[in-house]
Order: sequence, then C-alpha cells, then structure tokens
Amino acid sequence: MSGEVGPWWFPKPLRQALTWLSGLFFDTASWEKHDEGYARGHPSRAECDRLFLAAMLLDASQAGPVWRMLVCSLLGWAFWVSARVGGWLSYGKAERNGAPE
Repeated sequence: MSGEVGPWWFPKPLRQALTWLSGLFFDTASWEKHDEGYARGHPSRAECDRLFLAAMLLDASQAGPVWRMLVCSLLGWAFWVSARVGGWLSYGKAERNGAPE
C-alpha cells in the first residue's frame, strides 16, 4: 500500500497532489480502507465505493464550518464518481496480477 490517494496508473505527482488535497478534508482511513478493498478484490467494488463515500461524508459532517462541510462533501462525491467511473482498472489488481497490497 503506497499510502497515496489515486489509482496505481496515475502519475506519482498527481497521486501526491490528490493525497495532499484529501488530507486537508478527510481522515486517511477513508481512502486506505477503500484501497485495501480494491487491492484484495473484496468486498464487491460497489460496496468498497459505497463505504468510501460513507466515510468521506462522515468526515464532511465533522469538518467544522459550513463552507468546509460543503467543500468536503463535494470532494467526496467527486472522488466517489471517479472511483465508480475508473475504478474497474484497479479493482482486484493485487489478486489478478500478484501485485503487493
């Protein structure tokens, strides 16, 4: 596990930027658990993404001022949509390719 946000196929500078941005709004557990599930291929991709969104929205609800909650919520939904659209490239990668988790 790299500890960085974003799929393995994103360039490292982009993953680093997403990690920095995510760290401003979300608890790292939200993406680490999501990435662990994706690497293992369990639970289902839809369930991994649902839990990911739920964790981000929970973080958003605890973000403080309303503007921060709104930004956090919008980012959470954007990350969820991104995972739903492009996540098939990464889901179960460790299981299929023998890649390290």
